Amino acid sequence: MSDTIIFKHFGSFIIMMKLILAAFGSYTCYSKIQSMFKARKAMLVGMGGGGDIVSALAVGELLKKHGVDYVVGGVVWERFRRDPKPGPRSIEEIENAKPINDCLAWVKGAKIDKLKPIVAEVAEIAGNAVGVDITKGVESLAKSLKEFAESEGIDIVIGVDAGGDSLAKGGEKNLVSPLCDAIMIAALNKLESSLIAVVGFGSDGELSREELEKYLSEMAAKGGIEGVMFIDRETASKLYPLVNEIETQASRVPLLAALGYFGKYRIWDEVEIDVSILNALVFFLKTEVLYELSPIAKAVKECKSIWEANEALHKLGIRTELDIELELASRDA
Repeated sequence: MSDTIIFKHFGSFIIMMKLILAAFGSYTCYSKIQSMFKARKAMLVGMGGGGDIVSALAVGELLKKHGVDYVVGGVVWERFRRDPKPGPRSIEEIENAKPINDCLAWVKGAKIDKLKPIVAEVAEIAGNAVGVDITKGVESLAKSLKEFAESEGIDIVIGVDAGGDSLAKGGEKNLVSPLCDAIMIAALNKLESSLIAVVGFGSDGELSREELEKYLSEMAAKGGIEGVMFIDRETASKLYPLVNEIETQASRVPLLAALGYFGKYRIWDEVEIDVSILNALVFFLKTEVLYELSPIAKAVKECKSIWEANEALHKLGIRTELDIELELASRDA
C-alpha cells in the first residue's frame, strides 16, 4: 500500500493538497483511480510533442500494474535542434508510418528524413506507438481520436502533459509552448471520455511552482481534479534505463524524482529547476474543467490547421513555439 499513498503534507503544497484531500479522503489509491476510469484499456497521448510521450509511457505503466491495458502515442513535433523544419509533422511526412486515419499512424520503425522521432523510439520500447498529427486542426484530430478509440476498444483517452504547461493561461513569463497543448486540450474536450494527466510538476521549466499550485487549486475548487498518483520507485526503476538515451528532460525528471533525486537540476542550457518527490506526482484533471479555465484552448477550438491556430493565439498576444522555430529557421537561412 505504501507506493499508492499520496502523502498529506508537502511543504508549500499544503493548501492545495487539503483541497484535494477534502474531495478524495485522506489518500488516493491506484485502485480508486482505476475504478474512476472504469477502463479496461486507455490511450495515453503525450500532448506536448517531443518527449512528452515518455511521461505517457510512465502513466501507462502505472495503470497497467492495476489492470488497465494501454496504447501509447504522442504528437509528432520534434524540437528544432532535432528537426530543422518548423512546426509539427503530418503523418504524410513520416516515412514508414502506417496510417490509421487522417491524424493518426503507427510509427514503429518510422523516420523523418534520417531522424528517428521520439515517438518511434518509444514505439520500440512499448512494442508500437501512435504518432499524432495536429496539423489538420482540432475537429479532424478529435474525429481521428474518436475513431481510433472505437476501433481499438479504448475506454478513455488521456492527454499526458510533462511539466504542467497545459495549465497555462498564455501570459506566463516563461511559457514557451502553448500552441500544441491548446490544440490537444480543445480536441480532447470534444471526446466523450477523456482526462488530462499532468506529470512532473514544473519539470519543463515553463510554469513556476507557485503558478502550478495556483492553477491546480483553481481546478480543485471547481471539482476538476479526478485523482492523484505518483510514479513509484518500481516503475521508475524499470523505465529509466529504457528511456535514458531518449532526448527528453521534462519526462526524465519525474523518473529521477521517483528514484529519490533532490536538489537543483539543469534541464536545458540556461534553465535550472528544483526537483523533489513532488515531481513524481501525477494529477488527473477533468478535461472539460481545464478547457473552461484555458483561454488558449478556447481560442483554437474551431481552427482547421496549425497555422490558423497559431494566428488565433497571436490575437491573444501570445508568442508560440511555432513562432520560435520559424525565427530560428529564418536565422539559419
